[in-house]
Amino acid sequence: MTYRNVRIVEPYSFTHQFRVKSADSGLELLPFFAERFPFKSQKQWSEKIEAGHIKVNENQVSDKYRLKTGDLVSHFNPAVSEPSVPDEIQILKETETWLAVYKPAPMPMHSGGRYHKNTLKSILEEELGYEVFITHRLDAVTSGLVLLAKNEQIANRISEAFRMDKVEKEYQALVLGVPTVQKWFVEKGIRRKEGFVFECSDEPNAKAAYTDFEVIQRIHENTLVRCLPKTGRTHQLRLHLAESGYPIVDDEVYLNSNPEIRTQILQNKAIRLCNTKIIIPELDIRIEYPVKEDFWEV
Repeated sequence: MTYRNVRIVEPYSFTHQFRVKSADSGLELLPFFAERFPFKSQKQWSEKIEAGHIKVNENQVSDKYRLKTGDLVSHFNPAVSEPSVPDEIQILKETETWLAVYKPAPMPMHSGGRYHKNTLKSILEEELGYEVFITHRLDAVTSGLVLLAKNEQIANRISEAFRMDKVEKEYQALVLGVPTVQKWFVEKGIRRKEGFVFECSDEPNAKAAYTDFEVIQRIHENTLVRCLPKTGRTHQLRLHLAESGYPIVDDEVYLNSNPEIRTQILQNKAIRLCNTKIIIPELDIRIEYPVKEDFWEV
């Protein structure tokens, strides 16, 4: 059995605040919290609203309050007990303006939901002693390369490259099943289904997404696959692999076809998906991460 070092923080009080987006305007407060933050039950959220721990524009409201665009929602937690995370962050390359790190999983990139201190950004800033800027996304359950900036100017340039799909990205995934072809692609739009669950769709509100796949190695009933996304949609690789009929071996969300169970699954376990390469030609950035063999052990 392999043991991992973990990072644990003592319980602390914390107030999380955010503004209501136009897409959520008109929703009742209780269903909004229950769907957007599924790590607590609807009953638990109702009790927090009744106790005044959740306020809107600094005022106590009922659980039937209808949110409006721009509302300031505050959630006070008197004793935050964050889940532990792997204590395995590695700085792989550093320049005067950016640094590349290996992010273990499960670990979120930034503060939100159940995490505020056990995040990549918070841990790095505590260790380095200066602010770092997130330039792109990597799911909490996904491991691998993350590129961070040391100032806002370079952060904006890197982020723009990601937004404009000017970044060459490569991932590796261990999937369930054995493809009969060596290479294939998936071109299927992606949209939010509910909460943190997304889905492939051809509807007009789905965002276009394209991924190339290539077999690296067939291992009994599983296959190691190289993933080359041309776009950067949320859960793109997880969804496109599932759409191909080869879901990631331990991705409980997209292995399960029952939508009611999907939304109840907490994303607090790593899946066998790793970001292994980032290349930004116009910024002369090229980083690779050689995946260790034990990463693929299921």
